[in-house]
Amino acid sequence: MRNFSNSWAQRALPWCLTVTLASVSAGALAQSVTNVQLQSVAAPKLLKLEDLVNQLREANKDIRTKRTDRHIAATSIDRAAAPFQPIATLSATDGINRQPNTYEEKLVRRDQSLYLRDGQDYSVGLSKLLPTGAKLEAKTTLSRFITNINQLDGRPEGAKDNRSYWGLTLTQPLAKDGGFAVTKARVQVAELDLAVAEHTQNETESSVLAEATLAYYELVLAQHRVAAAREKIKISQRLLTEALALARQGRLAQADVWELESALSRFQAGLSEALQGERERFNRLNTMVMIAAGTYEQAWRASDALPMVALPVQPVNSEDAVRLALDTRHDFLMQKKILDREGVQLMYAVNQARPRIDLVATYGRNGLAYSAGTAFNNDAMRDYVTRSVGVQIQIPLGENRQGRADIAAANLRRENALLAIKALEVQIANDIDTSFEMLSSAVDRWMHWQDVARREQQQLDVEYQRFAAGRSEMREILMREEKAINSRLMVLEQQAAFAKAQVVLESAQGVLLQRWPL
Repeated sequence: MRNFSNSWAQRALPWCLTVTLASVSAGALAQSVTNVQLQSVAAPKLLKLEDLVNQLREANKDIRTKRTDRHIAATSIDRAAAPFQPIATLSATDGINRQPNTYEEKLVRRDQSLYLRDGQDYSVGLSKLLPTGAKLEAKTTLSRFITNINQLDGRPEGAKDNRSYWGLTLTQPLAKDGGFAVTKARVQVAELDLAVAEHTQNETESSVLAEATLAYYELVLAQHRVAAAREKIKISQRLLTEALALARQGRLAQADVWELESALSRFQAGLSEALQGERERFNRLNTMVMIAAGTYEQAWRASDALPMVALPVQPVNSEDAVRLALDTRHDFLMQKKILDREGVQLMYAVNQARPRIDLVATYGRNGLAYSAGTAFNNDAMRDYVTRSVGVQIQIPLGENRQGRADIAAANLRRENALLAIKALEVQIANDIDTSFEMLSSAVDRWMHWQDVARREQQQLDVEYQRFAAGRSEMREILMREEKAINSRLMVLEQQAAFAKAQVVLESAQGVLLQRWPL
């Protein structure tokens, strides 16, 4: 990098490097302007840009909100994966049933006038959703009961029948809800939503830090403007004191004294305006870090110097810069994740428009004995098998309007996501081109204003020599001093413009956060 610096700058800009600004109240400012006295107060603490960035990451509302949104999005993965968690179902009932018999039932039930059942029913089941979309359920039941019918068969006193069952049921969707991709769709969408939330958080953090960095450099420049305004007042006060002494001696016209007094008032007004600009930029940063005016924490000032203006040794390749931005900018990466999510949503919508065709298979065994252990014995259940295989079909009669509407909506959302990516690619290319032009223009203006500041300083030196020789006037000295200070301030403004252009370029390329890694 090539640095542009000159010895005159080290000699002519002491106020740019050493001035200490104090926060003053409105009353103190009014008194200072009225009495033309620059009063100092306790120096506030110095705050580096890096310290400000750390405060922003902890306190800024936008950053904290997006961080919370990311944590919320992370919980959606657990919700989406919950259907794959095994589900256990347990039930136990104890009841008495009294039911009147019909005439035919009386004949079958040995002329009993009613049917009585007294017993307990137990059930334990375990079900799980498989990656193929199939639902597998294992279930076992036990019923311990006695009726007024089976009490007549000579059973042991108090013995109850124990009817047992265990079995497996598999339901495999063959169309709607079938297949690995559809079954995992919700989890994929949740994971993509989390990725979108992470990129959104990083993009928000990058935007906030870019805004704060620009505001910080504007505050540094505002502090230099205040220093320049105070320098003008100091010089005009010195020259006015000398002019009043010459006027008392009759060696200077009263009109020249009036002109110096007018210049002093103008410089005091300029100081008031500069202090107001400094306060506005100061409060803008305080707002970003959630610090209200009037609190103790507000007493600080920017301490970092403006970055030096430099030119790259090698010409910058805009295509490489655009390629870097497409690989690193979080808003572009976020749009790509949104496109992926809409693709998954479209696939799911297409699947949901299909008819429901489920293959259902069951297998089980039954047992019956006076004891539960015997009822579940393999020998007791071997000959009592239950099995079935079948297909269940559910098809809308006529056109599937809901399915068609869902597919159309998913297609439109995906087209919007594609359009957003294309538009962002164009914006990125234009942002980078604008940033390079901002850098180039800032360097060009800085070099020209350096030449102007150098010549103004030379003319000021010559004017002092002429004044010492009696060939110049104080108002000419004051004019030259003002021009010299203004030109030096313009050099700093171009230096600040260069620093802000660097921030804009880094933000456009998506590498700004690399300045302050976590």
